[in-house]
Amino acid sequence: MPRKAEISELSTFQQHLVGTWTNQNLPGTGKGDPTTPYSYNVMPLPQQSPQNGVSIGYVLKNFTYYETIVFQGEDAVAGPVAAPNRGGTYQQTPFVLFYDQQIRFAEGPGQGQIVHEENGAWLSLTTEKQQIGPYPYPPDNPAYEPGDPQPQPPQRTLAKQISVPHGVSVLALGSAREAGGQPEIPTSPSVLPTPDGLDTLPYPYGLPLTEDGNYQNPQPVLTLDIGLPLRTAIDDLAKAGHPVTDHITCEVEDTNGGAVLNIPFEHGKAALSGYSANYWLLSLDGGTHYDILAYTQRILLDIEIDGTTYTFPHPTCNVLTKTTT
Repeated sequence: MPRKAEISELSTFQQHLVGTWTNQNLPGTGKGDPTTPYSYNVMPLPQQSPQNGVSIGYVLKNFTYYETIVFQGEDAVAGPVAAPNRGGTYQQTPFVLFYDQQIRFAEGPGQGQIVHEENGAWLSLTTEKQQIGPYPYPPDNPAYEPGDPQPQPPQRTLAKQISVPHGVSVLALGSAREAGGQPEIPTSPSVLPTPDGLDTLPYPYGLPLTEDGNYQNPQPVLTLDIGLPLRTAIDDLAKAGHPVTDHITCEVEDTNGGAVLNIPFEHGKAALSGYSANYWLLSLDGGTHYDILAYTQRILLDIEIDGTTYTFPHPTCNVLTKTTT
């Protein structure tokens, strides 16, 4: 039976997320807003018809983007809650922070239009004594099951639940930690060449965005390394006299006890088959405030082409600034 949770009961990572995040110019850089975001998306789509006279079963919908993410605080109607999972001898209590996300094209023929909406929750997972009886939190003299609870596995202290209106759901688990200095944003493995067994002609990865009908790959350099916009943002901050001094890092993935699910149509056409993500909350003032959020997501899509299923990368990244708390 859920109850309203206090902000103080959330993890440190969740507490710093509470508020609204958007694309804003980073201090001293003149970049980062919807016209010059530190972001990129590589999105393969199944397509039977030829593009530029060549049919290889897929096209790309690559673009920079800007977004708004709202993490609902304690004053929100659906703000943080605690929803215990009773286990008989002790319980696991997820302390929940809900979020809503909306993404828009920053370039290309669809500039300014919504391309993605998502909602979900971040869970901080802890274990506690289990109360005896079906109704929790009596006003006085509660009784608990004897013995101490087993500790929550340290590699699974956070979970991200994702709901995407394509009929896709994701559960990814991981953990977060605080660290000093600048984060090490890894160089992402190249998404080129195309999956093994497919034609490696420069279609569509090698085609830049030159006209409305040629919408394949507006920024090929970013296609090669989804972490590049994040490293550029951190470098630009340092050059502007605002170096990152501290950060909180978080990593979650579906293979750490989670799962991904697709409705039947998606399962047979372009199924999401894997998910992992890294988040970095950045501080410019020695860890007092963490008002910049950088992330990379690495999604895998299984697309069937001529009777064979190929796994395509669908990575995304962005750097956001907190605008309200």
